[in-house]
Amino acid sequence: MTSDAPRINSYDFMAVILCAGFVYFLGPSYTCYTAITVIAVSRIAIKFFMVTEETILVIRDVGIQVKTVHLGGRSVSRFIDRSKIQDIIINEAITMMHIRVYMAIIVEGQDKMVVVFQNLLPRLNVLLQAYHGARSIIFHEKDHSDFPLEFS
Repeated sequence: MTSDAPRINSYDFMAVILCAGFVYFLGPSYTCYTAITVIAVSRIAIKFFMVTEETILVIRDVGIQVKTVHLGGRSVSRFIDRSKIQDIIINEAITMMHIRVYMAIIVEGQDKMVVVFQNLLPRLNVLLQAYHGARSIIFHEKDHSDFPLEFS
C-alpha cells in the first residue's frame, strides 16, 4: 500500500508564510535567519520520517514480512516466522475522535501485536482483502476475498 498524500501540503505553505512574516517583521537579521533555519530544518526532518509505503509479504510455510518505507528512503522490515504466528486479526481502536480499523498479527511469546499498515491505515475493504489473502496462505484457509461483503 502506498500513500497518495501530496509531498507538499498545507503545513509547508504555512511554514513558507511564517518565514516570510519573520523577514517582513524582523528584517534581515541574525534572529530572522535563525528562525527561518529552524522552521526549514524541522519541516525537512518531519518529511524525512514520513511513511510513503507499507507492505506485507506472506510466504506459505515460511512466514510474514512487514515492511515500512519512509520518504527519505529508509526502510524498516520485520520478519515473523510461521511457527510463531498464532493468529491474524482485524480489530478496532477507539480514540476520542475516531474509530480506526487495523490488521494485526498475534505473535507467540510477545506482549504486543504486530500492526500491519499502522501508519497509512487503509479502509476496511482493503484490509479485508489483505486479511483473507494472508489467512489463506498462512493457515491454508479458503480465500473468501472474492465474495461480496455485506455490512449492516
